Amino acid sequence: MTSLPIIFLSSLIAGFVSSLGLGGGGILVLYLSLFLGMSQTQAGGINLIFFLPIAVVSILIHLKNKRIDYKLALKCAPFGIIGAIGGSLIAHQIDPTLIGKAFAIFVLILGIRELFSKNQKKEQK
Repeated sequence: MTSLPIIFLSSLIAGFVSSLGLGGGGILVLYLSLFLGMSQTQAGGINLIFFLPIAVVSILIHLKNKRIDYKLALKCAPFGIIGAIGGSLIAHQIDPTLIGKAFAIFVLILGIRELFSKNQKKEQK
């Protein structure tokens, strides 16, 4: 079992990164699956519970700072809900090892994209 300070630190980092909108849940899922040996579906479930209070706090802060585009959010929300329902139903039908591999590939692609998109943004200025 992992010690309490490591659990505290990983949760703190995941919460911080989540509040920035950068996918801190990915950090938490990686931590839970790699260091605690949880299956991808278990780690994903814990991540969803962890996400709820972080999302509420982040929304309140972003509302206060007027950083939410309501029109865009309302257009995206229904599709996000449909995707969440579909993903949850499909996740229980797929082997957790396959889900873990797909998640790893997804994180890798996002990381590479982010790495190169920052260089492009600097070049455009």
